[in-house]
Amino acid sequence: MMDLRDDTTPETLEWQATRVETADRHLSGLDARAEFERRVAAGIADARRYPVIRRGARWFQRRLLRPDADQPVVAVLASPTGAPRVLVDPNELSAQRGAMVALVDMWPSPDGRFLAYAVAEAGTEINELGILDVETGEVVDHGIEASIQNFTWRADSTGFWYSGREVIDGRFEFPLRHHRLGEAPGTPLAAPAGIMDPGIVVSPDDTYAALRSGNTEQRLDWIIRDGEVLPFLKDVPGGVMGEFHGDDLIAIVDDGAPRGRLVRIPVATAGDTSTWIELLPESSDVLRKVGIVDDVIVLGYLRDAASGLRILDRDGSLLDEIDLGEPGSIGAYPVGASHPGLPMFVTGEDEVSFVRSTFGSSWAIYRYVVSERRLEVLAPAEIERDDLVISTVTATSSDGAEVLAHVVHRADVDRSVPQPTLVYGYGGFCLAFLPAFDPSFNAWIDAGGVFVLTHLRGGSEFGADWWRQGTRDTKQLTFDDLYAVAEQLVAEGWTTTDRLVVKGESNGGLLTGVALVQRPDLWAAVVSDVPLLDLLEYHRDPLTYAIGRLEYGDPLDETEAEWLRAISPVHNVRPADYPATLVTGGANDPRCPVWHVRLFVDALESAQNGEAPILLKVYADQGHGAAGLGAASAKHADWLAFAAFHAGLRMPQPAAVAG
Repeated sequence: MMDLRDDTTPETLEWQATRVETADRHLSGLDARAEFERRVAAGIADARRYPVIRRGARWFQRRLLRPDADQPVVAVLASPTGAPRVLVDPNELSAQRGAMVALVDMWPSPDGRFLAYAVAEAGTEINELGILDVETGEVVDHGIEASIQNFTWRADSTGFWYSGREVIDGRFEFPLRHHRLGEAPGTPLAAPAGIMDPGIVVSPDDTYAALRSGNTEQRLDWIIRDGEVLPFLKDVPGGVMGEFHGDDLIAIVDDGAPRGRLVRIPVATAGDTSTWIELLPESSDVLRKVGIVDDVIVLGYLRDAASGLRILDRDGSLLDEIDLGEPGSIGAYPVGASHPGLPMFVTGEDEVSFVRSTFGSSWAIYRYVVSERRLEVLAPAEIERDDLVISTVTATSSDGAEVLAHVVHRADVDRSVPQPTLVYGYGGFCLAFLPAFDPSFNAWIDAGGVFVLTHLRGGSEFGADWWRQGTRDTKQLTFDDLYAVAEQLVAEGWTTTDRLVVKGESNGGLLTGVALVQRPDLWAAVVSDVPLLDLLEYHRDPLTYAIGRLEYGDPLDETEAEWLRAISPVHNVRPADYPATLVTGGANDPRCPVWHVRLFVDALESAQNGEAPILLKVYADQGHGAAGLGAASAKHADWLAFAAFHAGLRMPQPAAVAG
């Protein structure tokens, strides 16, 4: 009997290829697809903006040198607005290797002398480390062959800490090492077993190095002294993250304060909470990220599911509330999402830099000069829309909780009749999705559709409790939140179930897979992108198991397997009249391997009582996402055209050009 979990058998690959061919015929025949691809590609080019990072007398930046370039390069500048000198060009690497090579991240050294960077081929997440001498452009021989996950320079720029990934006895481990330039790679630090995704937070003078860990909840449980890993904050419940300032740690903690409070923790007595000094108590704002510039605290926060930034003195008194205008998203990357482990800004000598966008404006680059309390725009947004109406919808979930969603559409959309509506959801892993410019969602809005950004439990838009209520044995609340929003949209006349589409990827792909099998009646179409769909067998893949077991539950634990079985999409497919469904995967995805989508589509095909298509699309040479302008715009065009067709959204075609 054919095992659809097995990627190696000809039978499985033939089964998959047959369905991909069917999907390609369906998608390529959709009238709107070409126009969606054009509009998304234009939006991606306008959205690829990154902050400047000051190190020593140099500034570093990812920069798109040409609108039609597949990927940004890494450049060094002599001033924040100076001419770029290219150091790393992933487009050239892709051409040399004959495969898509994506830049994963880059880390200039504190003195600006070196640039470390990581690249990966074809979505494999096997991250190769490179180090360059910035002045000469010459490669620095580091002798490290491990797949790099986290990287932190020593403050004196003579070496760095890094973590890798290794499968040991069927489980992922993340060995952490310290390495000095010019020496052989060191042995792993004797860190406690089971630490997830470790990295290092280092003090500006190299006196202290704390071990950061956690894929969702970020913690500083351990500190490194003389090569030993010793307890630091391991007995403090909840999340705790911050930056060193002298002999103190300035940290955000959420124990007893789910939206976070800001405290000063003496390193010498960190385990004794009576020695802590509270700088800011918990408020309605969700405290998210701390940075230190000289004696000034930079504090990033969320308010009503949008980003904010303020400057405090060392005692927590307000020095400046940075005016960012209408609600939006700020970050070190143009992603429109916030997470405790995702930087909201980058700091350098006397400055803070970040990118920012809103629903109607693409990403702009900002620089804040701390000593002058001055915000400057280094590069304004390329797209500024003044034709949008932004509303909020509040729905009541199954347990009485109020759930918020943002609703966006063109001002000329006729609200007197139901409209084709695209609902986007994630709701997991402490990740908050915020108002921001997204090229694919903008293309939907531009075509005349209504777009809805949901803020479901499992995310962290409203603090740590909002996240915890949508995890593990209460994960069903995430799905109930989605249904409540969808039903409210229908009740308020925004749309009808035959014009309503839901889309999500990764954890959001699980969300939409569950939404399909639990509530097929709600949707005109469902798009489940790079999903996890078999919650009882995901331990087969070590990385998936490492990432998922704390968030969802452990399928190898009898009690936890019961609540996983109750929501696992593969195990809850029943005969039904399912709506049009597109399930997609990346052939090289190590996080949500494509066997999940094969099992799910196979089950749906057998259970479909209706006539709507069940489509499977697997993207070759891609992983958990599409890298590069061409691949990304083509993939977005596929699902947008599919969603538009089945929701009744007709894309206005560009006017013909006279010959």
